[in-house]
Amino acid sequence: MARCGKFVTRLLRKEPARSCNLKFCARRCATLCSKSILKKERRVAARSMTTGIEDPYLRHLFDGDTALNVYSKNVVNLSVGAPGPDLLKHCSSLLAKATKHRLEEEDKEDKYYLFQYGITAGLWECREELAKFLTRRYGDPVARENLILTCGATHGIQLILTSVIAPDGVIFVDEVTYMIALDTFKQFPLIRVISVPMKNDIVDLDAFEQLIKIEKNTKYTVGKEKIFWAMYYTVPIFHNPTGMSISPEMSKRLVKMARENSFAVICDDVYNLLHYEDKYPPHRLFNYDDPNNPDYTGGNIISNGSFSKILSPAIRVGWIECGSKVAKILKGSGILKSGGAVNHYVSGLIASLLHLKLEDEYLDKLIKIYKERMNTLCDTLDKNLPANCSYRHPEGGYFVWIKLPEGLDTIPFMKWCQEVHKVMAIPGARFSNHGESKNCIRVSIAFHSAETIRDASIVLCKAITEYMKKISGKN
Repeated sequence: MARCGKFVTRLLRKEPARSCNLKFCARRCATLCSKSILKKERRVAARSMTTGIEDPYLRHLFDGDTALNVYSKNVVNLSVGAPGPDLLKHCSSLLAKATKHRLEEEDKEDKYYLFQYGITAGLWECREELAKFLTRRYGDPVARENLILTCGATHGIQLILTSVIAPDGVIFVDEVTYMIALDTFKQFPLIRVISVPMKNDIVDLDAFEQLIKIEKNTKYTVGKEKIFWAMYYTVPIFHNPTGMSISPEMSKRLVKMARENSFAVICDDVYNLLHYEDKYPPHRLFNYDDPNNPDYTGGNIISNGSFSKILSPAIRVGWIECGSKVAKILKGSGILKSGGAVNHYVSGLIASLLHLKLEDEYLDKLIKIYKERMNTLCDTLDKNLPANCSYRHPEGGYFVWIKLPEGLDTIPFMKWCQEVHKVMAIPGARFSNHGESKNCIRVSIAFHSAETIRDASIVLCKAITEYMKKISGKN
């Protein structure tokens, strides 16, 4: 009404002789009003087209995607490799204790360095406590000077790619591997991504050696800092998605291959500490790159770790464990120097969490819970999975890799299973750089309780049986 009043005033000023004609005035007012509204709508539309940014209200990474929203009550989602609220709730008290301790330490010193720019490698106290913690939990020695703090494993990968790998180099990946790592690599268009065949769900080192012989003869832009012409990205312990681990013999051979051919091996070591069988997990690949060996070349193996799987994804603190030549380059990184370490304040809380042994207690709890969930899933598969399907029981980590008969495409199967049976997992092709392993699916034990996993996996097995009959034309 206020807008129309303004138009009437304008109209009377322009055409006073007709101002007494109410019908004409109304029509003229309506015309001016509609034109104004149309102009405003066009401006809004133009502005929207210019920005083109959608920003819906979402609460978490998996929100807004019906296929991945693990919090949805409509579908039991066995896809997501992240802890559920029943585990995350413990973080409140853990971090409250760590925060109290760390801030009291800052008050005692009265310098408040925790709120200042940090050193490039990351908070000294955090790396010291982290080295002690990892030494306890790995059963192998870890040195503070080999650790560089990151904002998590994904940030670690990006830091390595931008710091020490030739910009026109090669990234070797397992035939099936962590799917979001593949997404990350695609953002480096000059680097070629080459898949390495696998045998029994583990890398085929014979095939890998042949690929290296072919690729290493190309000219790459290597120099003082870009010291590696290639990197091999892998999850050597409790592999994502297969759940398997490479043997000590394979580890030694892979280290030898990396040294002789001057490439780096980037180990996504985020699941190592979630081991369910022995006191200690399998030795990480970094452990075999021993500086005391006569053929040691300054470190070709990089261990990329994170607190996302053993504490909370939101913490955004991880670490790179590397040899001297990589550590020197990373410590001179302009990005790290400019930022004054990464996530410096939270690193202080982590230092207290480790110093007070709170993370040890929580990790013991996680191992117990996840072991129960893994055993529940595998026991259910043993009893219910069709005979022409297979899987292998992992000794740690989050995932079980289920193989359906060759020729069965799990992409339409999972879509059908979600719609009809309200159970979801990730199709195998998502983990392949070339869309292979179409007959596989990855199931996660991370988010749901053992009871929910049991019930959902029973439904999944029945759905597999039903779908195979459906596509074969049987009733």
